[in-house]
Amino acid sequence: MRRKSDKLFRLFMVISVISMLSCQHSPKDSGIIDLSPGLGSAKDSVNGWEREYWSPKENYKIIDLEDAKLAVLAIEADSFSISRWYRKVQLKPYGTYKVTGLIKAENVVNQGEKGGAGIRLGHITLDNDTVLVGTTDWISFEHEFNTEGFDSFLVESILGKEGPAKGALYLKNVEVLEIEVAELNPAVKIDLSEQREPMEDYIYGQFIEHMGKCIYGGIWSELLEDRKFFYAPGSENSPWKVTGSQVSHDSSFKYSGNPTPLIDLNSTELQGLEQRNLKFKDKAYEGYFLLDIPGNVKPEIFWLSGDQKQAVEISSTEKSGSYTKVAFSFQPSREVEDGGLGVTAKGSGKMRLLAATLMPSDNVKGFRPDVLALMKELDAPIYRWPGGNFVSGYDWKDGLGDRDARPTRYERAWNGLETNDVGIHEFMELCKLLETDANIAVNTGLGTKKMAAEEVEYVNGDVSTKMGKWRAQNGHPEPYNVKLWAVGNEMFGDWQLGNIPIGEYVIKHNEVAEAMKEADPNIELIGVGFPGRWNDMMYGHCLENMDYISEHIYKQDWHSGGLLTHARQLSDLIREVAEEHRKRSEDPEKPILRIAMDEWNYWYGDHVHGLLGTRYFLRDALGIAAGLNEFSRQSDIYYMANYAQTVNVIGAIKATKTGSWMESTGLVLKMYRHHFGSIPLNLEGGHSPLDVAAALTKDKKFLTLAVVNANFKDYELGIGLAGNVDLTEGEMFIVTAPDDMDFNDESEEKITLVSNSISLVNGKIKVPKTSSVIYRFPLE
Repeated sequence: MRRKSDKLFRLFMVISVISMLSCQHSPKDSGIIDLSPGLGSAKDSVNGWEREYWSPKENYKIIDLEDAKLAVLAIEADSFSISRWYRKVQLKPYGTYKVTGLIKAENVVNQGEKGGAGIRLGHITLDNDTVLVGTTDWISFEHEFNTEGFDSFLVESILGKEGPAKGALYLKNVEVLEIEVAELNPAVKIDLSEQREPMEDYIYGQFIEHMGKCIYGGIWSELLEDRKFFYAPGSENSPWKVTGSQVSHDSSFKYSGNPTPLIDLNSTELQGLEQRNLKFKDKAYEGYFLLDIPGNVKPEIFWLSGDQKQAVEISSTEKSGSYTKVAFSFQPSREVEDGGLGVTAKGSGKMRLLAATLMPSDNVKGFRPDVLALMKELDAPIYRWPGGNFVSGYDWKDGLGDRDARPTRYERAWNGLETNDVGIHEFMELCKLLETDANIAVNTGLGTKKMAAEEVEYVNGDVSTKMGKWRAQNGHPEPYNVKLWAVGNEMFGDWQLGNIPIGEYVIKHNEVAEAMKEADPNIELIGVGFPGRWNDMMYGHCLENMDYISEHIYKQDWHSGGLLTHARQLSDLIREVAEEHRKRSEDPEKPILRIAMDEWNYWYGDHVHGLLGTRYFLRDALGIAAGLNEFSRQSDIYYMANYAQTVNVIGAIKATKTGSWMESTGLVLKMYRHHFGSIPLNLEGGHSPLDVAAALTKDKKFLTLAVVNANFKDYELGIGLAGNVDLTEGEMFIVTAPDDMDFNDESEEKITLVSNSISLVNGKIKVPKTSSVIYRFPLE
């Protein structure tokens, strides 16, 4: 979403809304939701009304009507714009409601043929969807609707409806009347013989991208930033601070493709560099500085606790030509919040710093053991890498060879630094540690077919091939034999590096795919998909050159705010995407490709863990669970799904410099992966407002029921089984918390995954409020 802070307009809004409940309900079941801004003390608040974030707050005023009983809000704009106030209204699911009110336009002018002023009710279609222009008297509106599976909706007042407009808009006397609410008694009937296509294990895939703190600052153990001195030490962008006065950034010598710090030493003043803002636990650390230093000079390496320098133990000094690698270790006796690392020297001559590194000594092949442990709990069967938008500007060859000599690049997709410390070999080592499969994406943005084909040959080729021989020289003689490859990422988007129109892209896809298949005919390819014309063209021109087609979905909280409404977003979209592809079955000459939903998640909220480091709440976990339920219902068409992303960046796991924990969404992914069956079953009956999915385990010894209760009340779910099958005792696994906005962090984990025994009572099980539960029953 692009900001409109440069727009010059004044906004005033007038709205009075009173929600009333029908007298046919008892007082215990009814109440008034007063949405009016009110008078007196209430004039200091708009009582839940929200405005577009780009609009200046001071332009909103509350005005009294002549009778002084109601407060009114107004929208005015003297330049063409789209201006909106909206109010989230909580309702009951499967209820019938009527909304009424009065609206008035004053001197409203549209910018083109469309546009004007009016109201909108969020996702609800109006009976009379009027767009006002000019000046009108007060016009009444009335709309009756059923909430169906939603528990909220929006009342919106819009100046700029269906196109930019200017003028004034007023709204008053809006009432929401409850007419009737259905009594819900969820129950399902299960026939164990009514089995669907088995779910692929790859539905529980994960995705990691070189951005933010997903890999560097998350999975990878390196503590130092800019460890190869891309930025000039002492500059605004560099984490390295200068000690002394004789340090320069010398572009005449580039060890890793970047200028290197050059220090003019003298006998009276210490000269060198240090990096602050490090945190240490009370455990061992190790690292080294790679230096070009005169033989008579002994560098002083130290770690910092506040302003106190602490000596390190030099574990080795290794000479290679003119370069000296000075390795060291140290162990704080307590946790250090304000730590650092530095190197200085005195003497004569010049000292050059080529690279530095610092990791906890317990790192596993360079990876963080605590984060690895959590990733193993997720037990994802496949990981997609290295992107994402990142891949469209990535040269995979930058990530090969000696890590100190790999170039640091300015990464344009996310405006960060890429040290290339994690390349193909490190990613494949991670897959080995996690006992998972690899899904590698190639660059079809700025990349070429030659680049993609060589990457396939490097990863999968025999040592007799040019690229396979290079891989062997870099330490891995055996081919990695990666089967699944993604041909590009989101090339339909203008945000993508190298984006081209679909008419040109289908040609490029085919050229790249054919070159990759020539390098290894046994690989399987995922083409870039996107609903609409893009998919039409990919199906029409590239079917022979892709085995699967990709889709990405993200949802936000830009809706009416209800828990049930929030939780169903992903499952609705997963179903809609499946239907968009299934419509192609009408043409027998164009078979349906199975879908690789290789990015899916919620994405909104504050980024509290770095770039896109979104915090997740219990309500998001319920939505992920509902999404997994939908994947089971669409098992015939979904081949893979990759939760995006694993660590920090919209991640299922969060990690600081010293700690890590599982997010609410991660707990649900873990629960489904370990406890939900893989053979989906058809369900009969009405289970609303619960989201229910059933599946047999692979060995068919257990029946599992996955139930999402995105409501603020407990429900009983009736379970009936066809045939001579009896369910009695079982086990339940549950993710829940006291509040749907609870979240986990480093200091406290409010959301938990626990298990308990369960018994059916009169053919029913209790489903706790605000929970995701998997019930597991042995089949006799």
